[in-house]
Amino acid sequence: MAIRADHARVIALCERLADATLTGAAEWRDESDDHFLWARTEGKVSIGARDRDGQPPYELAIFNPEGEKVEELASALAEDDSPAAWNAPLAELYRVARRSALRADEIIDALLNALPKTGDRAAEPTLVRAPETVSR
Repeated sequence: MAIRADHARVIALCERLADATLTGAAEWRDESDDHFLWARTEGKVSIGARDRDGQPPYELAIFNPEGEKVEELASALAEDDSPAAWNAPLAELYRVARRSALRADEIIDALLNALPKTGDRAAEPTLVRAPETVSR
């Protein structure tokens, strides 16, 4: 399946937005039902799982500042039943948008900080080996 010019631009947006999300330059919010939103004054991008289960197929929608949908792209199969070229960028954007909206990195950091540091043996529990049984 050849990539149309309009799809190529949306794919480029997906890739750049995923990169910006990973660096913290773009932040997403949870819009419920497994859909996430990135909003700017220039417009908005929404990504979510079509079946609302966190699994493909994913749907991307782009909105103008007035909230009108101006473009969309969804996971698809090519004519030979192989994944469309844009499936991977959509999946990656969904993954990073979800992590951003749910503040996964902040939660993981907080949990790590709540645990003793590696190498701090005084804070680690002592392992007690169970006695071995002798077979006769």
